[in-house]
Amino acid sequence: MEKGDERAKKITKQYSTKKIEIDCVIFNFDHNSLEVLLVKQEDNEGVVTWGLTSDYIKKGETILSTAHNILKNYTGGDHFFLEQLKAFSYKPSPSLQEDISIAYYALVKQDNQIKDSYNSDVKWIGINEIIGLNDKHKIILDFSLKELRASICKSAIGFNLLPEKFTLLQVINLYEEILGIEINKSNFRRKLLQTGIVHDSNEKEEDVSHRAARFYSLNLQNHELLSYNEFNFNF
Repeated sequence: MEKGDERAKKITKQYSTKKIEIDCVIFNFDHNSLEVLLVKQEDNEGVVTWGLTSDYIKKGETILSTAHNILKNYTGGDHFFLEQLKAFSYKPSPSLQEDISIAYYALVKQDNQIKDSYNSDVKWIGINEIIGLNDKHKIILDFSLKELRASICKSAIGFNLLPEKFTLLQVINLYEEILGIEINKSNFRRKLLQTGIVHDSNEKEEDVSHRAARFYSLNLQNHELLSYNEFNFNF
């Protein structure tokens, strides 16, 4: 065997022993709050912390199928928006080799429920209330928030966090919460309606103490906009 072959074999062996973990930041928007699904974790000393949903790629699985399985296992649903972020490298402990984490973020609707079997070990928590994440998960969460904030201004992905029928105020609250800014409501409404991505559902709120707001829904016939083309909000 030639030296080059020996070197290639050694490199292949080195990378084949690495563990590839899939970490998912699962976002939900409920009661005007952007939330993340966290899972209870316990170390060897019994110390309990909370972290992102994750799993290692198993034999016969792909990166994407593992991410899909994480979403289905914890939320029990099949309808969600899922986007890959990038790969992160980390060391589980100083004595172990570097492992690889491939991160995704997902958007699920506010009526999405946690599977009953996970109720005591999983919880939704507001992004401003999250503390105690390990360094890897904190980096991934911060990166996913940055990507989400950039994407909702140039695409329609934010509507994946809203119910099938929504008011324009709900849309405004969603953007304000994610971007952390105050939006000129009248200008936002005008720009949103001009895109043609939503249409009036001819329904209004019921049993409310204030003036009943109209419900809107996505224009399912506008395929280009639903594919996130030519959609841009500048704040």
